Amino acid sequence: MQNDFLTILHTERKNILNLMRSTHFTRLTNDFIHQQIIPFASYAPWENDEGFKEIFTAINGHTLIDQYRCYELWELARQVAPLSGDVIEVGVWKGGTGTVIAKASEINSESKVYLCDTFEGVVKAGENDTIYKGGEHRDTSEEIVTGLLDKVNLKNTTILKGIFPEDFAEKMADKSYKFCHIDVDTYASAKDIFDFVWPRMVTGGVVVFDDFGFWGCEGVTRLVNNLHLPDGFKVYNLNGHGLIIKTGK
Repeated sequence: MQNDFLTILHTERKNILNLMRSTHFTRLTNDFIHQQIIPFASYAPWENDEGFKEIFTAINGHTLIDQYRCYELWELARQVAPLSGDVIEVGVWKGGTGTVIAKASEINSESKVYLCDTFEGVVKAGENDTIYKGGEHRDTSEEIVTGLLDKVNLKNTTILKGIFPEDFAEKMADKSYKFCHIDVDTYASAKDIFDFVWPRMVTGGVVVFDDFGFWGCEGVTRLVNNLHLPDGFKVYNLNGHGLIIKTGK
């Protein structure tokens, strides 16, 4: 009897999820189809990671990124922490994910974490983008980010105010990187950042594109889809991250 009940429960759950999955979003461009994605997997490791829970609580109100992507940033940054090289995030907004990454990177005291943002909103919107026109997400400041970093007592960060890489190419040219988080929403901006960072990425390093697969961020998705890398491979993550892992120089 119990087995019959469990079978019925599983079937009903599957039917409900399939109904939700059948929801399609309005197409913003013909070559991108968006559908509601709900995986069957339910493992939630962030629930018993006390370090992550503490920092995720601290960044409340400072990020638009959900806990699934924040946890992935946390875990990836910890995994690459023993490698040589520095860490960079471009597209900081109010500092939430930068704080998560910097806290995870404390494992290696020799690594620096660079947090770069215009603090004047999205830049380089163009024909490859759908929703973004430029200037979005300007409701932040360098002071807001500094306040959050001080709140959690982080000492391994440097804020770079300006457009990356143009405003910092000379200063950052001789550095190597093991982790890069790109959260800039537009095709051209993301491409310029990746083109600068990738040749300087150490073997085993990871580039994370936020907004990959997101409705309204087709430019970033297009960029990642078009990358063909002899020295790296791509992972399409259903949580909204495009991961690029460096396999060699």
